[in-house]
Amino acid sequence: MKDCKTCRHATTVYKLDKENRFSASYSPLGWVYCAAPRYNGRAYFCRDTRANCGEHEPKGRSAT
Repeated sequence: MKDCKTCRHATTVYKLDKENRFSASYSPLGWVYCAAPRYNGRAYFCRDTRANCGEHEPKGRSAT
C-alpha cells in the first residue's frame, strides 16, 4: 500500500521532543503537508495514513 508519507508532494510533520538543552529527538505527528499540483499552489495538512491520491509520485533517492 502506498501512503502519503512516500509521495514526492508531501512533507512529513514532526514534533520536537526536547529532553534537555543538549539533546533533542523528533517524532512524527501523523500528519503530512501536501502540496500536490491539483491544489493550484496551495497546500493542505492531511493524515499520513490516508490512501494515496491519483497524483502520487514516489520520492526520488539522492545520489550522495
